[in-house]
Amino acid sequence: MSAVNFALGALAGAAATAVAADAYPSMMPTLGLNRPQIELKYFDFAGAAEKVRFTLLMGGVSFKDTRVSFKEWAELKPTTKYGQLPEMYLNGETKPYAQSGAMLRFAGAITGLVPKDPIKALSVDEAIGLDEDLRREMRPSIVISYDQTIKPKEKARKIKELREKLVADQIPKFLSHFEQMLGNSDYLCGSSPTIADAQFLVTCRWLGSGVLDHIPADIMSKYPKITAFRERMETTPEIAAYLNKPK
Repeated sequence: MSAVNFALGALAGAAATAVAADAYPSMMPTLGLNRPQIELKYFDFAGAAEKVRFTLLMGGVSFKDTRVSFKEWAELKPTTKYGQLPEMYLNGETKPYAQSGAMLRFAGAITGLVPKDPIKALSVDEAIGLDEDLRREMRPSIVISYDQTIKPKEKARKIKELREKLVADQIPKFLSHFEQMLGNSDYLCGSSPTIADAQFLVTCRWLGSGVLDHIPADIMSKYPKITAFRERMETTPEIAAYLNKPK
């Protein structure tokens, strides 16, 4: 075999592997690497870690889901990498990995929930970026609730004002984008779930939780594709088992 033919064969094999990995992600989630033992450490609520939990669950990767109480956090905080959670530990090592976005992509890589095709992966990152833009619009109304320098009555007035503007403008704008993104597909980026779906599900549950004052729990009822998406994701066996687990 000539060197040229050998190189072409290698390239063809790599391409076939990439195609197969997208078509059958569960068969080769790590490109030949063993799945690591994972500990995910975060507070006992959804927050920044839930998208990582959902991804690992959908990918069938077991992990230790360590929950930290606020009482424990005071002592734990100085020992964390950047003074924040979540943190991820691999294979029993003491060195943690931080940043939930990095953990999400890592979880996607080992579960096959990040497409190998760079154009498909671009679409996934686009959806994640859109979700992050929506959350960025929400942030001022969240941050102000923790501002101890503002008197309670004034704080309540400002939160109400910010949230009512969100309900009237920004939230519908972004939800319309996601409704259009879903189109005729079951998921944001095609016929199978990705890390973008894991992240957007967290946002859907947050917006529809009723815990955000002045944001109605039925805010997504006008968006049938998003409503169906949420139901589809929440009834995925692994996620349903997690959500219905006794607290």
